[in-house]
Amino acid sequence: MSEAIGDSVTVDEFAHLPAGLYYLETGHFDVYNLSPPLLRELAALPVLAARPAGDFARFTTFPEHWALGYEFMERNRDRYHLLFVLGRLPMVALALGLVVAVYLCGARHLGTRAGLAAAALATFCPTVLAHGHLVGTDVGAALGMFLAVWAAFEALGAPTAGRTLLAGLAVGAAELTKFSALTLYPMLAVLALVACVRGPRRWQPWAVVAAAGVLSLVVVNAGYLAHGSGTPLAAYTLKSPGLRALAGGPLGALPLPLPADFVRGFDKQHFEAMSYYTVYFHGEWSTHGRWYYYPAAFALKETLPMLVLLAAGLLALAAGRATRDRLLVAFLLVPPVLFTTLFAGLTDIDLGVRYLLPAYPFLFLVAGAALASAVPACLARAGAALVLLHALVAAAATPAHLAYMNALAGPPDTRWRWLVDSNLDWGQELLRLRAYLARRGMAQVGLVYFGRVAPEVYGIDYRVPRGPLGHGTFAVSASLLAGRPYFIYDHGTVYDAPIDAFATFRAHTPTAVIGHSLFVYDF
Repeated sequence: MSEAIGDSVTVDEFAHLPAGLYYLETGHFDVYNLSPPLLRELAALPVLAARPAGDFARFTTFPEHWALGYEFMERNRDRYHLLFVLGRLPMVALALGLVVAVYLCGARHLGTRAGLAAAALATFCPTVLAHGHLVGTDVGAALGMFLAVWAAFEALGAPTAGRTLLAGLAVGAAELTKFSALTLYPMLAVLALVACVRGPRRWQPWAVVAAAGVLSLVVVNAGYLAHGSGTPLAAYTLKSPGLRALAGGPLGALPLPLPADFVRGFDKQHFEAMSYYTVYFHGEWSTHGRWYYYPAAFALKETLPMLVLLAAGLLALAAGRATRDRLLVAFLLVPPVLFTTLFAGLTDIDLGVRYLLPAYPFLFLVAGAALASAVPACLARAGAALVLLHALVAAAATPAHLAYMNALAGPPDTRWRWLVDSNLDWGQELLRLRAYLARRGMAQVGLVYFGRVAPEVYGIDYRVPRGPLGHGTFAVSASLLAGRPYFIYDHGTVYDAPIDAFATFRAHTPTAVIGHSLFVYDF
């Protein structure tokens, strides 16, 4: 909660929360449809009760999420941060729900000791702590997808109508969190294949998956109030090559049982994911993703004790010490492997390890398997020591979990040379910058800030350097220090900074570094 209160509004939050309010106020889902609406609506519920100012209906004819974000900011300046703290509360609840779900699943299938270890790993995971208190889709999608796969696993292991119904509802709810949840369908198909190999009624697992899939469509349509459902793909104006190819084929003329904004949003997201983003790794910028980005980012962003436990858990599963149930092993391993492979292979969104969060609950359980009931006591004690060390490392990173990287990335204040954006610097340090300036008695600062919020909302008097630097104090976000091209807010106007616009700061030694992500220079 300290970071939910102490972090300034981050880049994506700026639009997520107003979009959720827009959905609830208007019943339209066309603003910021790059993700389904459920989690934004959930974040907006406590904010709606606070009666924020805003002409949301106006945006039904102009569905532009950044413009909505700026209007929401201007109309609610006096309590802007407070409204976002309210919106963060449901996200914190979802993060806690993820911990509980990991424990319950681990205790049920691997033993209480393994369940507790997995829950502790989730509780003190720096990435969960970093994003579990922000208005966004990442941790909520991780919880939704984990619950969906767990429900399907239980239904496949012992098929009943009730379990199948629960699986269908869970899959549908997960599909309303993020488009990457579409990977659930191939996951369930692989689990069904494993289940039918081991069971006498080989048709039953496929019946479970088919029924759950149909039910999930009903839930998805309900989440969008069924707006535009049944529209053929050929009737849409599409951007992504894959959907355009489908629309031009024989399937394009058939009614598609999906809401219109689900289809349009997925099309837009897939198009942007393959062509839109400038991405960074280890000092190099690119417009194309790297196949090794996510494994490398995970290795840098997770604690070293967690990485050791993950390797030990894999060994325990391979040796049959944690379980000999093939379906359980598939449940633990197929989702993270398949999700990471599909996501990394089908997109170029190398913007943050947060995109891998749907794989994390399964990785916590795999790591917890190193402490399963059948594991020898001496090995379990060593595993418990690693869990404790993991917790201590994460606690020491407070309040900068967003910027956390392990020792493999080098000294904390140089880690921007490996990863930036939501891995390190997402505009979260404005409140701490204000406190720093107050301690120094400074009235104004030159500010190069990676974020969307107007710094003056947080009481910061600033100027944006666009020419020779001259004398003075400057604060530079790590992402822009690394050379990221971005839009910089400047007193009501937006400066479109090109790549390496502020590279000159890299030749100087900072006076101070705030949260490992905001660098202060005195000239």
